[in-house]
Amino acid sequence: MKYTYCETLMWHALTPPLFRWLKERKPDWDMAALKRDAKKRYRQMALRTPEIGSLSKNSLRICLSGGMVWLSVYEAAERRMDEGCFAEMVLASMEAPLVKGSFRKKKLFTVEAQRKRMENAEKGNGAACSPFNWNTEVIPGRDADECTVLYHQCGLCALGRQENLIHLVPHMCVLDTLSVEWMGGVLYRTKTLATGGDCCDFYMCKKGSKWDLERQAELAQYGKES
Repeated sequence: MKYTYCETLMWHALTPPLFRWLKERKPDWDMAALKRDAKKRYRQMALRTPEIGSLSKNSLRICLSGGMVWLSVYEAAERRMDEGCFAEMVLASMEAPLVKGSFRKKKLFTVEAQRKRMENAEKGNGAACSPFNWNTEVIPGRDADECTVLYHQCGLCALGRQENLIHLVPHMCVLDTLSVEWMGGVLYRTKTLATGGDCCDFYMCKKGSKWDLERQAELAQYGKES
């Protein structure tokens, strides 16, 4: 991939809260040196990763670049970071105002948003024939308050395999739950590619909608029966 404004944006969006959190958690680490090394590794990782299309053609480039930020910091830490620390670091970086604000501005539960999601999926699927791209199937809901998205291929899984860090990919899936929540919804998911599923099944509905209440009731009933 070329190192574009998208990669620059993701570095500057995610790393301030990320390194603040790390500094609190690991006060004995040389944070300035870690940041320099991570940024170098981030650029190198981007350059060795196959192209998946520009941001204008594939909005999921943001997700791939975000994954590179997290993995580059982990690699720069050179075995000083365990999985638990990595997972917390990812969560801390998502608290960046620029990240949360960008999602809160989006209106997920409208007819227009569903149409746009389908268009973006079609564009993204055709952006590049690469395992580092996502293969996305969008299933419109019964109304604007629900939508199902199936990911049959995940670029973060390919990135994890490339970097020999596939075990860390499930910890990045928190992005999905948080982003839907920030857009006023709830994500119900039963499997992910990162944990061995045949797809990532996203059922998203507006928080408090009849579909949300219906799904909660189904889960409660299933819990009683099991």
